[in-house]
Amino acid sequence: MKYTFLLLTWFVPFMVLADTKISGVVKDQKGETLIGVNVSLIGSYDGATSNVNGEYQFETSKTDSAVLKASYTGYSTQEIKVKLTGKDLKVDFTLKEKVTDLKAVVITAGAFEASDEKKGTVLKALDIVTTAGSNGDSYGALKTLPGTQQTNDREGLFVRGGTGAETQTFIDGTWVRNAFSASIPDLGARGRFNPFIFKGTVFSSGGYSALYGQALSSAVILESIDLPERSSANFNLSSVGLGASYQQLSKSKKSSWGIGYNYVNLTPYFALIKQNIQYKTAPTVHQVDLNYRVKTSKSGMLKFYGYLNLTNIDIQRSNITSLDYLDANKEYQDRYAIKNQNIYGNLSYKNYFKNDWKLNLGACVSYNHDDIATQILTQQNQLVTDSNFYSSSDVSIENQNNVATVKVVLDKGLPDLNAIRFGAEYIYNQDKTDLSLPVPINAINYQTDEHYKALFAEGDIYLTNNLAGKIGVRAEHSSVLNAFNLAPRASMAYKVNKAGQLSVAYGIFYQKPEQQYIFKNSQLGYMRADHYIVNYQFQPKDRILRAELYYKKYHDLIKTNSYGYTNAISNLGKGYAQGFEVFYRDKKTLKGIDFWISYSFIDTKREFLNYQKQVQPDFVATHTANFVFKKFWIKKMFGINGTYTFATGRPYYNPNLQEAENFMSEKTQPYHNFSISANYLRTIKKVFSVWVLSVNNPFGFKQVYGYNYAFRDLNQNNNYFSKPITPPAKQFIFLGVFLSWGIDRSQEAIDNNL
Repeated sequence: MKYTFLLLTWFVPFMVLADTKISGVVKDQKGETLIGVNVSLIGSYDGATSNVNGEYQFETSKTDSAVLKASYTGYSTQEIKVKLTGKDLKVDFTLKEKVTDLKAVVITAGAFEASDEKKGTVLKALDIVTTAGSNGDSYGALKTLPGTQQTNDREGLFVRGGTGAETQTFIDGTWVRNAFSASIPDLGARGRFNPFIFKGTVFSSGGYSALYGQALSSAVILESIDLPERSSANFNLSSVGLGASYQQLSKSKKSSWGIGYNYVNLTPYFALIKQNIQYKTAPTVHQVDLNYRVKTSKSGMLKFYGYLNLTNIDIQRSNITSLDYLDANKEYQDRYAIKNQNIYGNLSYKNYFKNDWKLNLGACVSYNHDDIATQILTQQNQLVTDSNFYSSSDVSIENQNNVATVKVVLDKGLPDLNAIRFGAEYIYNQDKTDLSLPVPINAINYQTDEHYKALFAEGDIYLTNNLAGKIGVRAEHSSVLNAFNLAPRASMAYKVNKAGQLSVAYGIFYQKPEQQYIFKNSQLGYMRADHYIVNYQFQPKDRILRAELYYKKYHDLIKTNSYGYTNAISNLGKGYAQGFEVFYRDKKTLKGIDFWISYSFIDTKREFLNYQKQVQPDFVATHTANFVFKKFWIKKMFGINGTYTFATGRPYYNPNLQEAENFMSEKTQPYHNFSISANYLRTIKKVFSVWVLSVNNPFGFKQVYGYNYAFRDLNQNNNYFSKPITPPAKQFIFLGVFLSWGIDRSQEAIDNNL
């Protein structure tokens, strides 16, 4: 009996604590119950799965302290310490959804990554060359997107009330000084780069990342391709020239090299298509480019791209002032000739390291030399000596700039897609200008040497899959301005539903004045623009709708007559730009047709340069709309592409209206342009060929970009003679064939049109 009592005394407590009932409810952060969550005790097989009401329940024989764990796919695991006493235990869980690439919201206002299509408006190379009217030029295709202006009479990409100089181009992270080819007055210029050397073209129309600077309005981000899929050779022949290239992929497929040559000569074309400009030397271009790429490790890549470009143009056209004469025999000719040499080299290195570290290192050098001659000639091509007409009739200008850039960016990946990146940038920029003038002035020389330095940091903050932000800051110093700036930038996005999201962005952006103004006043400071952006994006499969509101405030713009003197240059300019934009692209609604529609409304005024007051500048149209369509018949490998563009008239200055209230009060006629192109793809004996026919403005719409006025009233009739600025011809026709050995782009064309 004694032993029986002792045994009962020993075992009864354990019998009482043998089974503990654990139950509870599992929910997410929104309070919604979760079904199928696995809840268990760590170190045991005891556990259960939540039911349709999010409830779970099980019993355990474990005693003392334990850890209860809830795990569910797509959510962070939660662990709770519990005390097992044999009594019923209720434990509720609230699981946090994991932030993943597939589900996470993407900031679409003010943030972009060069290789991430979700973070900007992206055009792939095939998009660019098949956009009618672009003529294979990246910037031409970008003009079909919202925020851009149809400024075909001048160089640059004009965005949201900004000048062409306020949009900058970056290749593999580094700044490109001379992104456009040499141009002549009243005619635009093409971009220098072949779109097929890039993975894609990302266009940020405002509020861009702190990794980039010195652009008041916009950034065009280009990332070069990695290793080619196979070795190949290419040849092209067209109505404007010819070219060839070769790419060699190593047997190990870890490195490649390539070389290319392109020759452009528009003399034969101009002989067939009459121009309203007399070309003594039609645009002639020689370009040689080189590339080398090598995988340095499993995740490391070293890339080099470089080219040499030689351009020559020499034109004559009627001098506007001489047309003011009643006597046609006194008509003079303006001559403008330019010889351009441009050399560019870009070296970039990218690698991933342990603990989610990433390194981006870039360096580039460029050399640009313009030899410009301007003359006023008689009808017999003799220099004008009439001092009443021109005091100087023979001017030569030599411009040269040398640029060297180094940029390093370190990126640290953190849990749940959070990240921090920081780095530094250094640019050496030398500019020289030599003006040779008739006696007694003879010559004027300018030179500046600048050391530009920048530090930047930026962080991605993902609070949930539906809410994310980006905060950055950029600090810059320019030795030529002897000035420092600090530019904060921030953006945020909230996912409204599965396909829709709302983004906002704010940032301060600085830019140096252009060199011709720094030459004349070394005391100038930075120009500044403040960006405010609200964006909504709806992106179901094969469709995208973007709507954006923005406001920009300009400070410290350049004024060239601020003190009542012609040559006075200061930072007293100001202005604003505000507007609304819509972009819709659809590959689904109309079977086999890819189309997009863009519309831009802008209200902007500036008081800068020699403007008498704050007015809408002459490069801005209030309303601009584009409709682009592409139809490709896969079975026939034939496609038709069309682009229609409309823009309201742009303001221009009429000196015959002397009153200040009439300054920039007149506008050009509305702009209309329709372009169409056809392409046919065919493989002939293992040679892949693309045949292209493109016609710009086939209906002959009259296009007027503005007016040039005589600088004197030679007839003394109180009227300054004017002449409209128009394209050199009503139509531009391109016919070409592109041949490839070793690479077949048929599947790429098919995939792009599925």
